[in-house]
Amino acid sequence: MPAPVPPPGTHRPPPELLFWAVGRASLDYIRDTVEITRGDHELLDALILTAALDANMTPVKRAPDLRSTYGGAETSAPDRLRRPVSINAVAQSLNLPFETVRRRALKLAGAGLCVIGAQGMVVPRDAVTLPSYLAAQRARYDRAREFYKALKAAGALPAGDAAPVLSPRADPRVRVANWAFSEYVLRACSDLIALTGNVMSSRVLLELVLANTRALPTEALAGWANDPLRAARPVRIAALAGPLRLPRETVRRHLRMLETLGFCHRWPDGVVAVAPVSIRPRLAALAKANQANVQRLFAGLRQSSVLADWDEAPAR
Repeated sequence: MPAPVPPPGTHRPPPELLFWAVGRASLDYIRDTVEITRGDHELLDALILTAALDANMTPVKRAPDLRSTYGGAETSAPDRLRRPVSINAVAQSLNLPFETVRRRALKLAGAGLCVIGAQGMVVPRDAVTLPSYLAAQRARYDRAREFYKALKAAGALPAGDAAPVLSPRADPRVRVANWAFSEYVLRACSDLIALTGNVMSSRVLLELVLANTRALPTEALAGWANDPLRAARPVRIAALAGPLRLPRETVRRHLRMLETLGFCHRWPDGVVAVAPVSIRPRLAALAKANQANVQRLFAGLRQSSVLADWDEAPAR
């Protein structure tokens, strides 16, 4: 669910608190967007399709006239404008083994969700104009608006941008916005997968971190990071299995893997996420990079008129 939106007029917090507020809001947003995108698919399949589509749309994203024509909610770019991407490139972008992605891509092609040819993999127009895809596309747009509102109210985003700001459009830039969301979330997912080496283990870790810290105020997050075993609220496997939409035994298996890697600790009353000492500098670097990625995301959305739409239009 979206993080609570601070009341209008809230004073800009000190930089350290702002850092933690942005970090937690980002993880919430990434988790929700991943689940929206997953829909009825397996998580790995959804990520592969998203990464392939992101690469396919590069020619459209880079051409202002094509962005204008195909960036709204209604019209999707024809297949002739979609650039094929190699399965190897998709695998590398997600930090996944080539053979895993190849097998999954063949299965997705058999289901009609992508086409694999001599030049590579393409997610065709027919796959992104299905009612289920359009509903997910709109849900991602609405969830990102909540993310924007929360960060704006917290003082985490600049009031303006040097780039020209376009006026709101009658046809919201839903596809343009989704292209930007995909780039941001795929980068985050790649980083998370690299930590554990497993897509679902990384997803379980993300859910565990959010559950452990949900009851903590922002000012307590730095203390949690330094001593999670003391500050975090242990979470039972059953409480994780529900939002993960996984059997308890599957969650238990991934938690055992995470414990072996040093990412969690089991107490009698639940599980707590921890950070192995050896990778804490890496985690700090990822958190810092995320701050810049968030600013880049919303600067791009401002240039594309998406923020103007959100600032002017009432929430759906």
